[in-house]
Amino acid sequence: MIQALRETGKRSAGWLLSRTSDLFSYRNCVFVLAHMRCGSTALSNILCSRDDISGYGEAHVRHDGPGALGRLAINQMRREGWKPGARLLFDKILHNRHDAQAWPEFFEARAIFIARRPDETIASIANLFARLERQAYDTPLKAAGYYAERVEALARLWPHFPPHRRIGILHEQLLQAPDETLARISGRLRFDPPLRNEYISTAASRERGGGDPLVSGQYNRIEPSLLCPKGTTIMAELPDPLQARVNDAYRQLTAEFDLPLGVPLLRSTPNIRINSDIVP
Repeated sequence: MIQALRETGKRSAGWLLSRTSDLFSYRNCVFVLAHMRCGSTALSNILCSRDDISGYGEAHVRHDGPGALGRLAINQMRREGWKPGARLLFDKILHNRHDAQAWPEFFEARAIFIARRPDETIASIANLFARLERQAYDTPLKAAGYYAERVEALARLWPHFPPHRRIGILHEQLLQAPDETLARISGRLRFDPPLRNEYISTAASRERGGGDPLVSGQYNRIEPSLLCPKGTTIMAELPDPLQARVNDAYRQLTAEFDLPLGVPLLRSTPNIRINSDIVP
């Protein structure tokens, strides 16, 4: 009962706040639509370090109605991520429960989709949750189930955004060639001035589900040297149908991305067992 009352209060406050300013319109939003462990925290930090973008990372707001952006602003205020003078609102969305019932106006936002290869991602998710002693996705099977559902949902969301309001990038692009990737994002989504490879990692972006709690706070820019696989994959630990599903989901989503020439896409994933030194 108490939780229901709190949720009702948040929704009412969000609805009221959303009526106070023209800022609370989805056309004034920037979203990173992605899955866990894909480099989304670093990109979010770059975006939210700008004076014209208000936010910090993953706000865990359900974009299911006209008061959602008011709730997003309240969340930012509580986490010290609010910028009163900004002209754009930011959110990072990594879970289907937050965009499965997206309001039609949701698709007026600028959207940056990010995808990472399933073998690397599943290993990284399982490793993270095991290290944090959280059971939600602490096994390859759980992590793969999340990955399949999320990437399939991203593929469904993609066509609803106008082409000039969306862009798709790969994790390895972001880490191997950050300057070029940020320039592509800036050009497509018309960021002026363009995005720069520098950021401030705030506590809110690392705590309570806001972003990467392990390494993002150690840097103030995306370092190409960070893309150094340190372990093998865990695909052999998954049932064959699930292996096929995660690979197919990744192929379907990234096939829609307008990628630069020469960027290799997933063809096959080797069935190798994991060791103790996992890709971060």
